[in-house]
Amino acid sequence: MTRLLRFAAVLSGVAVALGAAAQEKTVRIGWQPTTTVEAQIAHTLARTDILTRNGLKGEMTMFTFGPAVNEALISGAIDVGFIGDMPSVSLLAAGAPVTVIGKQSTFRGSVLASTKSGINSIADLKGKKLYGPFGSSIYRSALNMVQDAGLTPGKDVEMVHMGFSELADAIRAGRIEALFVWDPWIELFIREGFARELKADTSLTMVIAMRDDFIKSAPDGAERFLRAHKEALMYAASNKPVSNEWFRQPEAARRLDLAVIEYASAFDVTWKTPRFADIRLAFTPAEFERYKDVAKFAFENKVTQRLSPIEQKTDLTVARKLDSSPWPFDPASVKVR
Repeated sequence: MTRLLRFAAVLSGVAVALGAAAQEKTVRIGWQPTTTVEAQIAHTLARTDILTRNGLKGEMTMFTFGPAVNEALISGAIDVGFIGDMPSVSLLAAGAPVTVIGKQSTFRGSVLASTKSGINSIADLKGKKLYGPFGSSIYRSALNMVQDAGLTPGKDVEMVHMGFSELADAIRAGRIEALFVWDPWIELFIREGFARELKADTSLTMVIAMRDDFIKSAPDGAERFLRAHKEALMYAASNKPVSNEWFRQPEAARRLDLAVIEYASAFDVTWKTPRFADIRLAFTPAEFERYKDVAKFAFENKVTQRLSPIEQKTDLTVARKLDSSPWPFDPASVKVR
């Protein structure tokens, strides 16, 4: 009788496992390898069983920069994209069939000056050129920093668009005197001795954008994914030596040492003092007002052709639900593949 009961228990366990596998939903995730905290989360989703525990099967696609993630979301090549606030504003303004379902992380953006330039403040940029990628999250902040210093962009300071790959080479070669960029490159350029920081904005934000057809195809898909996302952030922040080493493995991030990655990541409050109940998936009211201001800025400065429908295309219902009802989660229970 005991053997029969044991056999029945084994069969029951197999049935539960098969049932879970049958219910598993594939989610295609697009991410970027050199954005702090965002990349650690993506690596954790790819390298652990967290997605599986939440009934999801992950397919990860790495993109070198934000616009490529946007294009993949528009084309339907991915279901979820991790993108910066300004690129997400452009995405929604273009009428992409996506909804922002949560706030992912925050990071630093700065205006830097070459250590050989003699520029020591934003005011010293008068009559100079300031280089950087237009339409990036730091672009808005850089313009505001210039204006706050009493200078007029386009008149007192010439703003020059330059893509990131060219930007990095230009500051190292001394071809440019000032630039705006984001971490971890801020910290790398400073530690290498090529640049000094003039002013920083530590409120730049990454968001989680999900295609509308994925949301419709899996009514609980957004909740499963956001649960997994929160658990991945907790795991990564609780196991920094591991997740930071994962960060360094893609070719684009190999030049970054662990100290640079950790310093840059710590501008996200959750990363510094990880407590599961403190990890928020939804914007605070103040953060959402800032997000709307990003959309307004993009329209007024012709980054977008129309005002991005941020309020209509952001749905934080599930994020707020999960923020208000934390569940038990032990990072030590996570299995690394």
